[in-house]
Amino acid sequence: MKSLWLTAFLVLGLSLFLAAHPAQAQSCGGIEEPECPPDNDDGGPSGEAINTGVTKEIVKIIAGANETCDDDRIELRYRIDCLRIYYLKVADRLPDRGDYLPIKKAMIDAADKLDAIVTKYEDESAPVIRPRERHKPLAKRLPQVRPVKEAFAEAAAVEAAMVVEETELIIIRSGGDPARRTQHYTEVAAAVEENLVILRSS
Repeated sequence: MKSLWLTAFLVLGLSLFLAAHPAQAQSCGGIEEPECPPDNDDGGPSGEAINTGVTKEIVKIIAGANETCDDDRIELRYRIDCLRIYYLKVADRLPDRGDYLPIKKAMIDAADKLDAIVTKYEDESAPVIRPRERHKPLAKRLPQVRPVKEAFAEAAAVEAAMVVEETELIIIRSGGDPARRTQHYTEVAAAVEENLVILRSS
């Protein structure tokens, strides 16, 4: 009888202890267990998951370079820096993590290389220009667009075209893994390829 009372006392004491000290952590993802919190690396609150809306937006920005930096309104020697500005616009739109991070890195790298080309051939005696986006009367003006020397304009454009082609290839390769990014990355790469028209001499 004494041992029975002792067992009952221990069970009651254990129950009271557990009620007063709930578990500090719990497992997740198993049977009858709560789901694990989402991993933010692929587009949680701190990143942006691949989606049609964002892809269309950045393709539109890249395509906008063709309309602003075109050969009908801007001399060849200004177009490299004009394109650089648009690549930075794309990079600024994208978050620092998530599905679009490889595109952001590619755009920043391309902008840095275009900047180096402009700096190497820059014509500091010529004026900078600030065209409006797509040359629309009420659109915002671009930051200052620097020219390269007229004598080196075609050589500089050839170097810039190599940067564009390299960027296109990097984006295509980055879109293969994971596969959900492939179509979106292909669309962005195609828009980058179309930027080559900007660098052709008129």
